[in-house]
Amino acid sequence: MSFNACGCCVAVLNQQQKQNISYQNQCQAVSVANSKNLVKSCTVVENGRVVIKPLQSSVNESSDEA
Repeated sequence: MSFNACGCCVAVLNQQQKQNISYQNQCQAVSVANSKNLVKSCTVVENGRVVIKPLQSSVNESSDEA
């Protein structure tokens, strides 16, 4: 009788593992899509806290666009 319960647990765990893998693949796809729209930034420490600030566009970049 305990063998049948064990088989049921294995089936549930396999299903959960497949769902987790599917979710991870979806998250990776979103990360790749979002990486195309990344803004250049730098990490600085202000008042003992780490702050991520966007970089200003440099003169070279603005002259390349013209």
